[in-house]
Amino acid sequence: MDKIYTDFNLLRYYYCETDLFDTLEIEHAFEEDIDFKFEYQILKQSLDLLAVPKMSPSQNTINNILSYSKAKI
Repeated sequence: MDKIYTDFNLLRYYYCETDLFDTLEIEHAFEEDIDFKFEYQILKQSLDLLAVPKMSPSQNTINNILSYSKAKI
């Protein structure tokens, strides 16, 4: 029996929110369907990129925050 997996299922799998049965089903589906596994890999790469911080505050911003905090003491 073929089960249809949605992006929601893959998101739950990515964040380890699936129960053992669902996890095993999804992993079995990865072995059976290369397109499904590829779809998950693309989703995973995208989510991994979102987790990486891209920016940090400028030194001027940090100095302003430090100055403000010293003034409030």
